[in-house]
Amino acid sequence: MINATFRLVFPALMLLCGWMLVAPDSAAAQCRLCAAPPDGASSARSSDKTETPLNIEITANLDFSRLALLNRAGGEVEIDPQSGQRRISGGLTDLGGLSLNGEGRLTGEPGRVVRVHLPERITLSAPNGSTADLVKLDTDLPAQARLDRDGRLNFSFGGRLRVTGNASGQFRGRIAITADYE
Repeated sequence: MINATFRLVFPALMLLCGWMLVAPDSAAAQCRLCAAPPDGASSARSSDKTETPLNIEITANLDFSRLALLNRAGGEVEIDPQSGQRRISGGLTDLGGLSLNGEGRLTGEPGRVVRVHLPERITLSAPNGSTADLVKLDTDLPAQARLDRDGRLNFSFGGRLRVTGNASGQFRGRIAITADYE
């Protein structure tokens, strides 16, 4: 299960907060703040283009499939974000099944450069109380990812699952993926 979140800049909210901090002394001060600009001059507010919100949709969950822990030393399983290939190391063995890299889609303002942020570490938990760590999350996006002419960008993500001790169970967690315009 993946939980996608996003951050946006809210200039109108910042403007409102600034207005609330400066209370006018009289009605005249209020009118000066709201007055229309003189003829031929344009206000910054009227020339600003409304920014299209940036949204994230997760289209496929990250799935490490079925594994068995052979000893208390633990082990790691990694899913490559580009190829989806799974690599197992340490005291883990493959029990079969299909592993999947995660996939997502960004939508927003066409042609804009975006940045996707993944957490460095997530603790996953099983119903029996066991835990495992998901680390080294990464995407297949280039350093400067750009939305296409339709305002879309598809990406894949993967990471490394670390299991130690006598952990067992079906591990689940939420990955807070954030994105913003550059």
